[in-house]
Amino acid sequence: MGAASIALPQRLVVKLREKAEETDSLPEELGVELLQKSLNEELDPEELVEHYQSMSEKYLAEAKELLSEGDVAQASEKFWGASALAVKRVAASRGLKLEKHRGLWDFVNELLKESGDRDIIRFFNAANSLHRNFYEDQMSKESLEIVAEDIEQLIEKLRMIS
Repeated sequence: MGAASIALPQRLVVKLREKAEETDSLPEELGVELLQKSLNEELDPEELVEHYQSMSEKYLAEAKELLSEGDVAQASEKFWGASALAVKRVAASRGLKLEKHRGLWDFVNELLKESGDRDIIRFFNAANSLHRNFYEDQMSKESLEIVAEDIEQLIEKLRMIS
């Protein structure tokens, strides 16, 4: 299974973003969920793991590009998305589906207990701060470049966990 792109009318893109914000999810993730419900289809666990992995990689690449262009707010949200989807990938590989920030934090805390790796919490907290920065746009490009290193380390640590 590969990822595909579809073009949506701008009005639907705006609605999807608004609904994603209301439901505390990422627009692409909500779009897939809505399509699944509409088509009465479910992704099997392996497809879900692959979906989260490909979306995390896509968001990470987009974040780096946005950062190089100086768009700190958008880059922040993409780094957050890449991190959240990397966590969801690990959960999906265990048959779990995480929803909302609380579910992500609970699962990250479980990973800490399993691994004893306190950096997972530190790096995920940094990712969470980037989600906030998307709305508040307070961080400098230089600061985001430093935090981006932590995000990449978090994603790498999560790749090693299944």
